[in-house]
Amino acid sequence: MTFDFFLWPMILPIVLPLLYSLKFKRDSLTEILTILCIMIIIIVTYWPLSLALPSAGNIVVKFLLFVLIPLALLFTIRKEKTSFLSRFGIQRKGIEKSLQWGLFLLPIMLLVTFVIGYFIVTPSQGDLYTGGILFIEAFTEEFFFRGILFLVLVSRTNSKIAYLTSLASFVLMHPQHFTSLFIIGTIVQGILTLEITRRSENLFGAWILHGSNRFFSIVVLPILMNF
Repeated sequence: MTFDFFLWPMILPIVLPLLYSLKFKRDSLTEILTILCIMIIIIVTYWPLSLALPSAGNIVVKFLLFVLIPLALLFTIRKEKTSFLSRFGIQRKGIEKSLQWGLFLLPIMLLVTFVIGYFIVTPSQGDLYTGGILFIEAFTEEFFFRGILFLVLVSRTNSKIAYLTSLASFVLMHPQHFTSLFIIGTIVQGILTLEITRRSENLFGAWILHGSNRFFSIVVLPILMNF
């Protein structure tokens, strides 16, 4: 079996919180090293697991690597007495604010996707099933990049370090976009979802924006391009 570790660039930004914790906050080092281990697991196993399952099984792989394994590993070193899931933005608190910001910023995201798609997307029939699967799957990336690499790192470093780490890692996770206009959409989406999460400390609005943008690009945009 050929292994393709194409996600490896996503691990580079974790150097920022590692250096910060070594210099200013050594009690954060254990959790940051655990996040580093999670990223290594994702990079090493994503490709072979994806090959082992049919294309529809990718959602299972994403939930396993980006949500379930991180939850299990971070739970083993849990120190806070607060609700465990609330650390990742999975909570009732802030959900209304999160959804409001998500819906407010969604038109910006869709406009960017539409403009990029005008130059790149090849007209084709929209696929409702794939669009729905990708909408749900968007939660996995929001959980990892905004829930862990932002909200958890904010509590372990500071907002600037967490923001840069989350955004850079999210962008670098998409090397397939490096040489196309899609990289603009990736950067914009990273910023908008971070802003929603930063303002509300809740993931749901970011998930709605991310998932809706995926659905739009897969289902709606190809139809629009046919006109």
